[in-house]
Amino acid sequence: MKKTAVLTALVLAVVVSVSAQGFGPGMGGQMYQGTFPADTNQQVIKIEGKLTLVQGHPAVVTKTDTYFIRLPAYLYGFISELKEGAQVKLEGYTQPVPYAQNTWFFLATKLTVAGKDYDLTQLYANRNAMQNRPMKKPGGRW
Repeated sequence: MKKTAVLTALVLAVVVSVSAQGFGPGMGGQMYQGTFPADTNQQVIKIEGKLTLVQGHPAVVTKTDTYFIRLPAYLYGFISELKEGAQVKLEGYTQPVPYAQNTWFFLATKLTVAGKDYDLTQLYANRNAMQNRPMKKPGGRW
């Protein structure tokens, strides 16, 4: 009876230790690349319109398309004119929203509001710097 209990505990410990090994994305030195492939042939798009809230997110709605605007959150408090209903001109890059027709994510690189231009290119200069690099060095240490 004692041998059976020890053997069962040993087998259970081996099963638990093997099942605790990571087999998902990001394990084994491979980093998760995200759901959208990088598009290197993007062109700068210019849009103009009123800033509105669509489903709780800042957006510019044109006659045919809806653009969800990606701006750094601190700009909303820093630029007093940047609020709902403000007339804005934006330059940047689009990425389609999955499963939504005529809807785009818009990464703004230039913002014009109340006659003032804001260059946002430096905010995104190093955005891919950490995305393609593993968190650990080959030796297993940080």
